[in-house]
Amino acid sequence: RGDDLQPLLVHLAEHCFKAGIPEEEAVRQTLIHYYREEDEQIIRSTIHNLYQECKGFGKKNSIGREQQTAFLLEEFMNRRYEFRYNTVLDDLEYRQRDSIHFYFKPVDKRVRNSISICALKEGINAWDRDVDRFLNSEFVPLYNPVEEYLYDVGCWDGKDRIRALAGLVPCTNPYWQELFYRWFLSMVAHWRGVDRQHGNSTSPLLVGPQGYRKSTFCRIILPPELRFGYTDSIDFKSKQEAERYLGRFFLINIDEFDQINVSQQGFLKHLLQKPVANLRKPHGNTIREMRRYASFIGTSNQKDLLTDPSGSRRFICIEVIAPIKTNATINYKQLYAQAMEAIYKGERYWLDDEDEKILKQTNREFEQASPLEQLFHCYFRPAEEEEEGEWMTSMQILNYLQTKTRDKLAINKVAVFGRALQKLNIPCRKSVKGTLYHLLKIE
Repeated sequence: RGDDLQPLLVHLAEHCFKAGIPEEEAVRQTLIHYYREEDEQIIRSTIHNLYQECKGFGKKNSIGREQQTAFLLEEFMNRRYEFRYNTVLDDLEYRQRDSIHFYFKPVDKRVRNSISICALKEGINAWDRDVDRFLNSEFVPLYNPVEEYLYDVGCWDGKDRIRALAGLVPCTNPYWQELFYRWFLSMVAHWRGVDRQHGNSTSPLLVGPQGYRKSTFCRIILPPELRFGYTDSIDFKSKQEAERYLGRFFLINIDEFDQINVSQQGFLKHLLQKPVANLRKPHGNTIREMRRYASFIGTSNQKDLLTDPSGSRRFICIEVIAPIKTNATINYKQLYAQAMEAIYKGERYWLDDEDEKILKQTNREFEQASPLEQLFHCYFRPAEEEEEGEWMTSMQILNYLQTKTRDKLAINKVAVFGRALQKLNIPCRKSVKGTLYHLLKIE
């Protein structure tokens, strides 16, 4: 019974206090050895009262009641709980100060009410608003999970793990590992906030059949500690929510990239290069700047992905020719330590002109030919230097193609069609009529 425990608890608490054992640890150990559900409050109140008496509390009270409540509540909060404000999730988190609860959990309404009840049980005359005031104050430290992780990875051992991670993807592109290396450095650099004027505007696109574990590879790029910042479901129809994802997630997988329609491609390009998001919080009145963390990666089963030739430099298209080896053991600490070391030494984390030239070249096999381009190939081919051919403007080519089809070809497509002809490397020259293309008609 509780009466039998009382003498033991008094002596036990006194010895624990003299030994320098924290109060909550003394309570926890006592509950482990003498736990009965009906005795928990007796154990807590007896040990707490003894600790307070040993500290000299209550002998002389020279402060007001409100001050006393504030000091007692602060002492109670710091003794019983650990709080932190997650700046990425924009949420308050907590865990109890004992060795049983290792992980932080969100502070919801039920948790707030439980804290208030526990404070009342200890004799602290605190209202719910007092608890909320403490939780929504600067007494709760800020916590940034991605920065905490990166600064805790340690020193790099010199082994190249980033290119080895890219090597898990079977492909025939000789530039893949180097391009992935630059993209990975850019992802980590933007997590650290090295460049807040630009976003990580380049995205790998893994193209291959179903069952090749493309999405699994995207997920294992992040360490388990940061995997809550991964998503493969982003809705480009809801523009405000898509922009909110820039500050909420670390890595966004555009799954089934080929399902993005032409009208959404422009917004996607806007998202890729956007350094910050200016958003209004739900039920808020002001628009505030949200820091961007997100980098993008994508997957697809279809090869004809790119509809805009001018935007192909933003994507690293890779054809996956066999299942990806996602069961490999990854030393994440050293993987990210390598990136941190490279960034610290000032290594380039962006794609230069040579890299973009390589992208334009390797991405051609993934570009989608428009119906107009397909019609052009049916009736024209580029003329060789020794061939006479014809020099024609884009409008003349369109007029000729109009005679070969019953569909109406839009005149406003001339400029787009001209860019497509330049992409095909057709010999051309400037004239007073505009750009002339050297072609041979296929009869």
